[in-house]
Amino acid sequence: MEFFDLTGIPQIFLEFFFPATGSLEEYISLSRLYNYICMGVAGGLYLILLILGGIGLSTMARRAGVKHGWISFLPFGNTYMAGKLAGETNFFGQKIKRAGLYAMIAEIVYVVMQVMVTVINFMLMQPEYYQEISYTDRTGALINDYSFSVNAVPENLRWLVDFNTYGSIVVYLLMFLVLVFFCIVFMALFRKYYARSPFLMTFLCTILPFRGITLFAVRNNTPVQYEEYMRKRAEEYARRMNPYGPYGPGTGGSSWNGGANNANTGSSAPSGDPFNEFPGSDTSDGSGTDSSGGNDSPFDDFS
Repeated sequence: MEFFDLTGIPQIFLEFFFPATGSLEEYISLSRLYNYICMGVAGGLYLILLILGGIGLSTMARRAGVKHGWISFLPFGNTYMAGKLAGETNFFGQKIKRAGLYAMIAEIVYVVMQVMVTVINFMLMQPEYYQEISYTDRTGALINDYSFSVNAVPENLRWLVDFNTYGSIVVYLLMFLVLVFFCIVFMALFRKYYARSPFLMTFLCTILPFRGITLFAVRNNTPVQYEEYMRKRAEEYARRMNPYGPYGPGTGGSSWNGGANNANTGSSAPSGDPFNEFPGSDTSDGSGTDSSGGNDSPFDDFS
């Protein structure tokens, strides 16, 4: 799925190098070349991200004891492996056991449909199917351009136009379905492997085409129980807001009196950050460095 998202990156730059031409044949030729370059660049970027994501997922699979980690390097297979590592997911209170499988199937259908629409677009990119149009811009200058004409397409090929129109609508609907499944899978995955900010990591994997980099960045994290992490985080917040409350500086989870008794008996209250056992938790003093002197950012490998 990321391949089609990545095609938009070279488009930003190619618009400056493909000015409008006066010939219809040149216009069609440049349009084809424009699309070939976009797909070529997107293919190269996708291959790099696929390898990075495969390394990340296969490393997590090996550490978790999940077999067939090589699937992580396959298109669509990496989505299935992410679901395997995520385990049971939750969608508005409904538990889903095979979200990774459903996400993979939806992704395959989306890609097949997108490829069909793309091929038809190339088939309809013929000079005889376009007509020249002229209009004036805001400055009053005359602009010559070209527009696709349905009437110029032969009757026996009109179904291509209809398929292209309705197929594009289906593609958008499938894309929305894939994004929903991706959000379910990767939210569950990063609740285990980056509990500190699963929403951000899910956004990078679903809305932005950075799945490979994100998975590579968290490959060495130890999975945690998200509910337990949030409980300890709430306790730490309560301790900071009310040091004399039930989570104050006495023994863990004890009352203020317990802390006072420790002080009277001369024993020291236990100290330490409750998040040390959770990878991705913020144990820093604001400088980005944890208590052990290391950096807690998951993107250290890319600095």
